[in-house]
Amino acid sequence: MAAGSTLGKFLLDSNWQMEVPRIFQVLKPSQSVLVAGCGGGYDITSGLPLYFNLTKQGKQVHLANLSFSDIDGLTSTFYCSNCVKVDSHLKIKRQNPSYFPEYYLSRWFKEKWNEEVPIYAFAREIGVKELTKAYNKIVAEHKIDAIVLVDGGTDSVTFGNEQLMGTPAEDHCSMAAVHGASNVPVKLLACLGFGVDSFHGVSHGLFLENTAKLEQTGGYLGCFSISKSSPECKLYMEAYNAIAANMQASIVCTSIISALQGHFGDHHTTRRTGSSELFINPLMGIYWTYQLDKVMEQIPYTPKLADTKSMNDVGKTIADHHSKQEHRKRIQLPM
Repeated sequence: MAAGSTLGKFLLDSNWQMEVPRIFQVLKPSQSVLVAGCGGGYDITSGLPLYFNLTKQGKQVHLANLSFSDIDGLTSTFYCSNCVKVDSHLKIKRQNPSYFPEYYLSRWFKEKWNEEVPIYAFAREIGVKELTKAYNKIVAEHKIDAIVLVDGGTDSVTFGNEQLMGTPAEDHCSMAAVHGASNVPVKLLACLGFGVDSFHGVSHGLFLENTAKLEQTGGYLGCFSISKSSPECKLYMEAYNAIAANMQASIVCTSIISALQGHFGDHHTTRRTGSSELFINPLMGIYWTYQLDKVMEQIPYTPKLADTKSMNDVGKTIADHHSKQEHRKRIQLPM
């Protein structure tokens, strides 16, 4: 059937085109995008395929991460309160820190491309109130019109009444901070690594149930997979390996990369997984994408997070809510 037919015109005029993942259609008007690690640590690397693709599209793309590093002990040069701008000009107190993924990622960009790609590293100890201020400064300086938070894993999409929630404190702190950020028209969440949070007891059946709920509310933007044959994925794996060569390996990243390389089942790449039984599989290479504000609407303690002053406050808010709930039990996937 020709594109000029009635059906063809209807298909072309529709809001979504099947050949383009919806997240990229939502981001199409955006010119200055901030891709940020949601749960801290290595989460920044889970956003790299998006970073590379958006850069290829000609957008200005910036990077940030909730840092697991002792940034006070590593540098005295701060971008703003509780945030360090990590690049090759940053004065590091210790030449080779034992854990500083933002630093090693920035160094990889410089060594490979001779380009400065700053990574904004937020102090892990702060709560939503101060984290929102740091995000607002970056938004104002770079005229950010879209923020994409990226979770390595899926426990960011927990609603507070799951029997086991994994480790959502850092995720929900970042999500609440971006939810409260000013003058950002597009706020998205992307999860990479379906299945990896089984290591922390997360029920992926409940994750799918939550995603179904978000589909009902218009918050779910669909999935798309990445492939080791794409340039974005090749650079993601190279960058991860450059970071991991200098510090502790990531269970999440090694699982995802093992899946991308075609491994399956109880395959171990790092000794950190020890005697645990893993289930490496192709679903780990899929991005699950959401409208962030719609996710936050499903988390009942969202309003209480806004005034938290520390990560301990965030954890206590979540724990207090969780202790009062009738918990949804694990869903065993029937497959």
